[in-house]
Amino acid sequence: MVDYNLCYHTLMSDLIHKKRGDTLVKTIEKKYGIDLKYRSDAKLHTVLRKEGLPSLSKLLKMTQKRSS
Repeated sequence: MVDYNLCYHTLMSDLIHKKRGDTLVKTIEKKYGIDLKYRSDAKLHTVLRKEGLPSLSKLLKMTQKRSS
């Protein structure tokens, strides 16, 4: 028997993750008042992959440590 509720939540989670991954660097820099040292048209998922980080929150923490 298929658990449609589980399928829905998995699909929604994937969609939310993709949307966040497609966020542009310039949007993040403007929102948080930081400079990520990447092109403004780069996408979040690209930056996370290059930095070896799993999430935006980890990227923000790393950026704060760099500027301290």
